[in-house]
Amino acid sequence: MNASMPRPFVRASALLILLALSACGADKIVPPCPPVRIDNATAVLSKFKDGAAEDMANLEYRAELVGYKGQCVFKDDRVELSMDVDFAFEAGPAAAGAAKVPYFVAIPQYFPRPEGKRVLTFSAPSGKGAQRVRETNITTVIPLKKDEPAASYDIYIGMQLTPAQLEYNRLHPVR
Repeated sequence: MNASMPRPFVRASALLILLALSACGADKIVPPCPPVRIDNATAVLSKFKDGAAEDMANLEYRAELVGYKGQCVFKDDRVELSMDVDFAFEAGPAAAGAAKVPYFVAIPQYFPRPEGKRVLTFSAPSGKGAQRVRETNITTVIPLKKDEPAASYDIYIGMQLTPAQLEYNRLHPVR
């Protein structure tokens, strides 16, 4: 550049060049990721002592799915979704040591095939009081047919419940 050019002009020129370069590839449209949903009926797991009445004195723990964040990467014939899932966990008065807490990732379009639902667990933290747990890099791969949008698949995450636990949630909805 010419040494006689004023500095503001040089800075403005450099900024314009950077903006022009950053626009390269801006015409590529990134398709939407598959929607991820948390159903209220399966967002909470209240684990009571086996065979005991469902009252707070018999509560071993309560776990709640409180959120997630994720991203997807599109490959030639599939989309790979990676999520971090956040849980709130609290040991109850009847806590019986370490607990493995079950949760699921499901794709209803694949039901009843095995890839329609994966049941995973997280290790509950020891100690009393409410605690947070984050499960990281939970990966789900969805094969896609030519021109099939990834957004046409639904992904559900929730706590893996027994029929009795599901009924308990229906009778005691989270507010």
